Amino acid sequence: MIPNRIKLSKKATDKLRYLKTQTGLTPNILSRLALMLAIKEGSDLANAGVGEFEGGQELNDATLFGEYIFIYDVLISQYIHEKNLTLSVGEAIVAMIEIGVHKMGHIKNLEQLCDL
Repeated sequence: MIPNRIKLSKKATDKLRYLKTQTGLTPNILSRLALMLAIKEGSDLANAGVGEFEGGQELNDATLFGEYIFIYDVLISQYIHEKNLTLSVGEAIVAMIEIGVHKMGHIKNLEQLCDL
């Protein structure tokens, strides 16, 4: 089950702020895209490199996932099961966002984001 609050690393928060300046999309929407990109590519969460959390943004579940929270819950739980991960749902979410924003680091505009 998705936790009520998700604390992102400072590194992911900084990347999301940068991506917001490039695309105009808010960090919660960008986080959703990052998470789905990690799922799509079947990323190994052990390589997430989650950094320092102090100074990182904290999002509540409703803000992060919106009205689609139950769909995200199923997708994330299925991913954890299929990859045989020992991470909690919250840890997996943070790692997936970390990996996804890293993959989105080259984005300079909304059109490039749509190409992902």
